[in-house]
Order: sequence, then C-alpha cells, then structure tokens
Amino acid sequence: MSINRIILTVVLILGFSGEAFGNVAVGRGKINYVENGWFGEGLVIHFSQNGPPGCSASLNDLAIDKNHAAYKELVAMAIAAYTSDSNVELMVEDGTCLFGGRTKILSIRLVK
Repeated sequence: MSINRIILTVVLILGFSGEAFGNVAVGRGKINYVENGWFGEGLVIHFSQNGPPGCSASLNDLAIDKNHAAYKELVAMAIAAYTSDSNVELMVEDGTCLFGGRTKILSIRLVK
C-alpha cells in the first residue's frame, strides 16, 4: 500500500470517528414513563422504540444526565410529551452509557 493511500485512510478514519457516528436518531414514539435517578444523577425515560445496542440496560431505557447543558429543558419536554401522550423523536449518543447502563439522550424533538 502506498504512503498516500495510508495517509488518506488515516484522514478518513479520523474525520469520521467523531460525533458523526456517535449520534443516532431514535424513531418516532411515545414516552411510556419517566423516573428520577435514585441518587439524583438524572432522569430515566422508558421509550416505545428501541435505541441502539451497546449499553447494558434494555434498548428502550434511556437517560438524561443531570449535567447535560439543557437538562431542565429536556426534562420539561419529556414530562410534557409524557403527560400529553405526544410523539417524540430522540437523539442519543450511541455507546455512551449513563447510570443503570442506559443510553445517553442528547435531545428530544416533539412532533405532531
């Protein structure tokens, strides 16, 4: 393999190894329940759709970390979606596991 091909391969790997592969949209669904983290570490969402594999909890058990910059907004949106039985789409960080082995939620989109 030529040096140019090796350099191109390394550049492609480094260029695609960041958040592009880490963030995954979870299909449209309902929030079945919300639960606080027992030790104040965040909020648990049990979703009607499965998230990506990679964490030890069930694929439809996801979490919002209390240290997330938009924690209050995400919690408000999750509770609003739950109480109104609205559809949401979730953006999660594939392979990042929070308390209880749940996949990390990055954002919530309310949809009609």
